[in-house]
Amino acid sequence: MRLSVRLALVFSLFGLAIAAGLLAYHVRVIRREAYSRTESMAADTLVAVRALVSAQTRAGRYRDLDSNLAAMIQQAGIAAVEVRDRRGRALLRRVDDPRWLARRPHPGIPIRLVPDGIYDVQMTVPLGGRGPGTVLLGFHTADLEGRLAAIGAQAVQWGVTALLGVVITAWLMGWWFGWRIERLVPRFESLPKDPERFRPLRVDDAGDEVARLVAAFNRLGGTLKDETRRRRELELEKRELSAMLVHDLKTPLTVVRSGVTLLREQLAGSPAAAACKRTIELLDMSTDRLRRMVDDVLQLARMEEVDGLREQQPVDLGAMAASAGKDFGLITVDRKQKLVVDIPAEVKAVVLGDAALLRRVLDNLVHNAVEHTPPQGTIAISLRVQDGQVRVEVSDGGPGIPPEARPEIFKKFFQKDMKRHVGNVGLGLALCLKAIQRHGGTIGVEDASPHGARFYFSLPLAKGR
Repeated sequence: MRLSVRLALVFSLFGLAIAAGLLAYHVRVIRREAYSRTESMAADTLVAVRALVSAQTRAGRYRDLDSNLAAMIQQAGIAAVEVRDRRGRALLRRVDDPRWLARRPHPGIPIRLVPDGIYDVQMTVPLGGRGPGTVLLGFHTADLEGRLAAIGAQAVQWGVTALLGVVITAWLMGWWFGWRIERLVPRFESLPKDPERFRPLRVDDAGDEVARLVAAFNRLGGTLKDETRRRRELELEKRELSAMLVHDLKTPLTVVRSGVTLLREQLAGSPAAAACKRTIELLDMSTDRLRRMVDDVLQLARMEEVDGLREQQPVDLGAMAASAGKDFGLITVDRKQKLVVDIPAEVKAVVLGDAALLRRVLDNLVHNAVEHTPPQGTIAISLRVQDGQVRVEVSDGGPGIPPEARPEIFKKFFQKDMKRHVGNVGLGLALCLKAIQRHGGTIGVEDASPHGARFYFSLPLAKGR
């Protein structure tokens, strides 16, 4: 749920609670005041009736009192009047409806709790020669409850109107606060992706936390934009310088390689040939390794210049793996190693990608396996197709890769053990990682059986294959 919607909902519920509470409190106050006024009026009427009863009973005019009470019932809206002596016997009794003759009064019950719609009040009264007595009045509450119901309905109407106003206002407030915050979200999300396209937001004059957050975001974005631009310029200069230096190395490297070849030919058949054989082999191996490093640097530089692949075409990884096994077969024989190629004949492993780049990945993995496998060791190239993926594995018989080094082994210039990896500056595996990622695949390393390392990469099969 969006933040603006949640804030609007919270403000609306808060406003709803406030409006409902105010409405309920207003209705309670109205009812309490109405009951209080009715009770006060009943008390005043009771005092007046008491004075009348006291005066006329002392004079013995009971007939006039009875007539006065009957007139009072008709004119004052009183439900019942009753005068009792000190023993509780009724001396006079008047009701406005014969149904109330059998009714039993209940004085002392609050008006809001009367069970039969008549509110009773009583008071002692002197009855002349009869001694003290009591006078009891009963008042109808139907009109009062009707007025209160009408007032409550009107209050509910006012309350609903006020409630809608409060809810709409709260919703707008929540939406406004949420909108002020949510407009920052896409800018925060896009800032790390492309800091150079940062544009500052307009800062409100409110001076609240949101305005301070916007100002801090503008400062952060400006700093990140300047730093990214500066680093991009430095990276570009470094990449251009590296590419230029590496490219310039190819010329003297070609000269050295040609010189080694010429020297081997000139020493052939001479007595010094046997003594210099190992030296010439080391020179040849070193120039070959240097050539591979130069090619890796140039290839990495070209891959970092563009995001995608230069070309995409169907590539048969089975045929490519078989060709790599054939090419490295002579090298492994010379190094007294065993090369095993396990590619099922019925498997069609066709992917879409750059054939030269994929062959470079495979050559790097096989070359590393050859370099780290001792004589009499075994190197294996295998290929499997499963769940729409082609998995190519290259296993060696070397010392293996320590578990703590595996997360970092595909980074540029990583080298866990310099004595074990003499001459390896970590560019080949970094090139493999970038190349496989460009093809939408995965690459990793695990333990081989019985020992050594097994490098693998998986690529999706071409559609329709």
